[in-house]
Amino acid sequence: MKIDHTTRYPAALKLAIGVLIATCVFTTAANALPSFAGRFTLPHEVQWGQAVLPAGDYFIRMNSPAAPVMITSASGGWSVYAQFQAIADREAGGTYLTITTLGNQRKVRSLNLPELRKLVIFAPLTKTEREEFAKAGQINTVPVVTAKK
Repeated sequence: MKIDHTTRYPAALKLAIGVLIATCVFTTAANALPSFAGRFTLPHEVQWGQAVLPAGDYFIRMNSPAAPVMITSASGGWSVYAQFQAIADREAGGTYLTITTLGNQRKVRSLNLPELRKLVIFAPLTKTEREEFAKAGQINTVPVVTAKK
């Protein structure tokens, strides 16, 4: 008697193929280069989303245009993820963080990424707020150094 394996094991075959495909996809994603990676130095303590980062050196990484930004202390002692609220077209100039100052509080507002043609917005400013901060000289930029490909 001949056994027809195609009708007897179709679910197991589909499962095995699915597992094989998923393994390949996840392995490729895990080894993929980040969409963006760089380093920067904060001269002052800043608020970035829910985190407060002390003055110092940092690495920044974004694995995909939709992923949160990962900020790691240069010592490697800790990392935080920063969710962004919006993405817009890049601004003129290089790669930099935009930081506003109100009293003693500094807040990261955006990350300009000309390499990706995007502006990642963490804490949006209204047009009026932008004008007021600019008029008072309370908008600063911190350069982000990126690796050249």
